[in-house]
Amino acid sequence: MPRLPRTEKPVFKTDLHPQRSLTRRGARRLVLCVGGVTTSLGLLFWSMGAWPIAGFMGVDVALLSFAFHLNFEAARCGEIIELRRSVLRLTRISARGKREEFDFQTYWLQVVLKPLDETRHMLVLRSHGCEVEIAPFLGEEAKQELAQTLREKLLICRNGLPA
Repeated sequence: MPRLPRTEKPVFKTDLHPQRSLTRRGARRLVLCVGGVTTSLGLLFWSMGAWPIAGFMGVDVALLSFAFHLNFEAARCGEIIELRRSVLRLTRISARGKREEFDFQTYWLQVVLKPLDETRHMLVLRSHGCEVEIAPFLGEEAKQELAQTLREKLLICRNGLPA
């Protein structure tokens, strides 16, 4: 694998993270609202003599809270793409903080959008028979935009044009 020259300035660098439309604070408020409604309905059922239903309604709120917790844990993952004249480095960071690095020589590197079905694509870096999927958490438009940007920047690197 090629070493990443430290003196060389990056031609392109981006940090990619999953987009979450709801903040932790918003999720907490939503769970509290659902919990309030569930508690009032649970008390209503309890007063009617259907007390086992109240317990199951509490389980629903606990499961909703746990689902949000898992969602926000998964959102901590990300990727860093750093392109220099001779090397593209992909650093993948898992939700648990584990780092994995891939280096590609820019001359041989291809950026490919592989169709999965009629509407979805997989963005892949390909070099010497090795393929690595990047940005699986991005939407289709963002993947196409990233692919186009990477192709343009790779062309600059290969032709020795000023960045």
